[in-house]
Amino acid sequence: MRMQTGQLLFLGLCILMTIASATESSDEKEKADPEKVEYAKGSVCGYCEYCKFCQLCEKDCPCETSPTKPNCKMCKYCKFCYLCSGVCDTICQPGGMIDKVSAAIVNALPSHDPDEINKDIKSVDDWIQKNKDEL
Repeated sequence: MRMQTGQLLFLGLCILMTIASATESSDEKEKADPEKVEYAKGSVCGYCEYCKFCQLCEKDCPCETSPTKPNCKMCKYCKFCYLCSGVCDTICQPGGMIDKVSAAIVNALPSHDPDEINKDIKSVDDWIQKNKDEL
């Protein structure tokens, strides 16, 4: 029986949620200063940090670029402010389930560093030049 990608993703989410809830028992939780708590590295909840700019949308947008309002081009991002009240202020809390699970998924995906790859290729460039006819 072959599992489809969607089924594997769902299964992975279930496992991650089980692990996260097991490590987050109520008697083990420490009281943390909400100002110092950060979202997990790679979490989709990390985008909630930009919600602080939504107050500018309410005050300054829409507008036309001028010497007194040079940042009007940023008003195009105001369309995402509804996520702040709908997601960030409700279910996407630092250290919460969505934060941990989304970070685990994102961090499990393969990534690459173009500078490191170019450095590796450059380190074998002599060998490539000598053996290019065989390649």
